[in-house]
Amino acid sequence: ALCTALTSCESEPEEKGKDIGALHISKEFPQPGDEIKITYAAEDSIPDSEDEKIKGIINFMTGSNIYPEDIELKDSAMLYTSSIKIPDTATAISFQFKQYNIDQNNNKAGFVLPLYDEEGNPLSGSASQIANFYGLGERYGGVEIAEDSIIARYESDFEKDPSLEQQWALPYVVAIKSDKEKASAFVEKQMQAAKENDSLSEDDYSKLSQVNAAVGNKEAADSLRNLIPEKFPKGSLASLSYYQKLYQAQGVDAKEQVFIDYQNKVGKDNVYKSYMLSTLASELTAEGEIDKAQEYASKISEKGRKASAYNSIAWKLVEENKNLDEAQEISKKSLTVLDNIDPKKDKPETQAASQYAANLDYSKAMYQDTYATIMYKKGDLKEAIKYQEMASNSKMADADITEKYIQYLVEDEQYDVAKEKAADFIAENKGSEKLKEYYKEAYTASGDASGFEGELAMLEEKGHKKAKSDIKKMMIDEDASNFALKDLDGNEVSLEELKGKTVVLDFWATWCGPCKMSFPGMQKAVVAHKDNPNVEFLFIDTWERQAPDVRMKEVTEFIADNEYDFHVLMDEKVEDSNDFEVVDSYGVSGIPTKFVVGPDGRIKFKSVGWNGNTDKLAEELAIMIQLTQS
Repeated sequence: ALCTALTSCESEPEEKGKDIGALHISKEFPQPGDEIKITYAAEDSIPDSEDEKIKGIINFMTGSNIYPEDIELKDSAMLYTSSIKIPDTATAISFQFKQYNIDQNNNKAGFVLPLYDEEGNPLSGSASQIANFYGLGERYGGVEIAEDSIIARYESDFEKDPSLEQQWALPYVVAIKSDKEKASAFVEKQMQAAKENDSLSEDDYSKLSQVNAAVGNKEAADSLRNLIPEKFPKGSLASLSYYQKLYQAQGVDAKEQVFIDYQNKVGKDNVYKSYMLSTLASELTAEGEIDKAQEYASKISEKGRKASAYNSIAWKLVEENKNLDEAQEISKKSLTVLDNIDPKKDKPETQAASQYAANLDYSKAMYQDTYATIMYKKGDLKEAIKYQEMASNSKMADADITEKYIQYLVEDEQYDVAKEKAADFIAENKGSEKLKEYYKEAYTASGDASGFEGELAMLEEKGHKKAKSDIKKMMIDEDASNFALKDLDGNEVSLEELKGKTVVLDFWATWCGPCKMSFPGMQKAVVAHKDNPNVEFLFIDTWERQAPDVRMKEVTEFIADNEYDFHVLMDEKVEDSNDFEVVDSYGVSGIPTKFVVGPDGRIKFKSVGWNGNTDKLAEELAIMIQLTQS
């Protein structure tokens, strides 16, 4: 009886769980449908604001897809906890953590694990899902593992379940394509299996076309691709082909006819239909056919794209300074559409609600700026101020938006408000040179101006310190891929030879609008450091599809015509591929992308895109360079 009593009082042994770097998961072998608890130990000090706290996302891997969802994190003394229900359909999961807009990616290894069966074995297909995840690592916090580890994961799954080969054929072939014999043999095996299968789907045909293209079998790839619209006349590729025809058609009438054909023969409401409607709205706006442009915009089902189309139509009228009543009405439509978007319900499957909401916030600030500009041009200064203030309160507000807000306040003689707000923007490093002029005007009009220069210097110093503090939090320490490329004069430049200097790498292309918009700021930065022997700027031209001699001519002329003091290097195209060597080795997914490599030869900063402020870009680069050398 005593033994029985003692046995019945024993508690269940606590499961020890699993640790992946700074992340603890309550179950060592989590299964689909489980509820797990996680604890993430942050490395940094206690954040000063809500924006600096750790944010989390979990990626559920199901089939060939990855579905991100936000994690509700509770924080206590730099420990972040959450409870998560794993969907029954998931077979692998990964976690992403971000602080100060910097990915905490466990030294690039990430926080990735398979799900398990009741015996504690990884589920079939989970190794391939994880291999695919690492292959897309730049999209998911910059995670990466060695190429041979990715290949080994695919092959271990294929050995256990050969049927997985068809599902993961494309990413596997991309991973092994450097071994041409092995890749070609695998593709031939897939082709043979396809011949024996009389129920291939459109996706099957598409994958076969893509794997043939990946190994250079152009004839087979093209043949398969051309066959798809015939076999699946209402499929995705048929829709894509109509969009491509519409894009290439000359003139609005020809484009409209392509769309009418699409409606008659396919008619599906999908992303390609949205693209076509958006393109037609844009073309008609350029032709001045505003009513017809609105008609096409109204048919776009994807809310974010519809709002963008309305805003573009309104902005065209603003630029031409005509039909401002109509512009106001159309601009208001764009804001109404955005107000009716629920990030949780309307988000695309490829984004978490927080990521989609951030994009919406940026769009809303732009569209509010459009509406405010219209009201300003119409002479309704009060309404212009109302909407410009909304835009300037956005986290995404750029210097152009804040500058106009202060301008409107000054013109409305709200000098005290203008003075207060301008001071805040300058202290937050959100000002421009023109904004400072409006600040001076407000400062002078609201009282004694004798202290202005000292006040401005103090605010600028505060803004500089904030910028430096924010940028320092973004500092990383990663391997920089060595390269040797030729410049426009045919001289070879090697990154290895520049060790000991701070090297700024700017990946760009002549067709890239944001790249070219950032160049005045880059020119300012180059000039500011031209006498510093320990700093080198390299502008790497990449992703250009022209013939080599045409490319060289166009790049050389572009630099000369704009009188840029840029040391340009030409990224080399990979043979029998659309890839380029150096941009791929740096994992760049979009341009412009800038890297700041420290004197130790390691990457210290990475910046993607263009923030719209020439002065700020030059200042941020100066701070980054200083931090690498301090």
